[in-house]
Amino acid sequence: MNTTTTRTALIITANPEHHSLTNATGKAFAEGFHAHGGETRILDLYDAGFNPVYTSADRAHYLGKADMPKDVAAIQARLAQADVIALVFPIYWYTMPAMVKGLFDRVICRGFAYNADGTPGALAGKTVRVIMLTGGPESWYESDGIGEALDNQIRRQTFMKYCGVKDVEIVYVDNLSMGDDDPAKREAAAKQLDGIRQLGASLA
Repeated sequence: MNTTTTRTALIITANPEHHSLTNATGKAFAEGFHAHGGETRILDLYDAGFNPVYTSADRAHYLGKADMPKDVAAIQARLAQADVIALVFPIYWYTMPAMVKGLFDRVICRGFAYNADGTPGALAGKTVRVIMLTGGPESWYESDGIGEALDNQIRRQTFMKYCGVKDVEIVYVDNLSMGDDDPAKREAAAKQLDGIRQLGASLA
């Protein structure tokens, strides 16, 4: 009897342009994952109309005075069902854009991702890949301390320490030029997308 279960992936993207390289990267991950037997879902935070602003309702939940806001609970349910989570977003001013910060503030929160006593919650044991798109080279981020700051904030502190995610890595899609149609740069970007497909395939 075949007892193999299908692994599922939730790919979350954040870019206001529907045909952006951010969304193409998320799609490439999904293609690779699906091609190797996995089941995928893509959540485009802009298409979904996600509100990244931390509200009084979020605060009331944090204080134990109200239920989780319904829009937050809907995304949390999708995260909880996934074996693999890929967050795909561009770097703005050396950090995540506001839409993604809102995802961390509102969704990856106490009462879901970790508990009031500090123990991990619904994300513990999952596989997470944080795929960041940037105009600069990965080597620059490594040499200038920014890569270390991002790794510490996102990977080590948020996912590993608070959420109990052991299998979490940051992946760069780098050396990009917004709106640049130079053939050589487009070819280089296409090769990186092939690498993202392979990454998705390896986790299915």
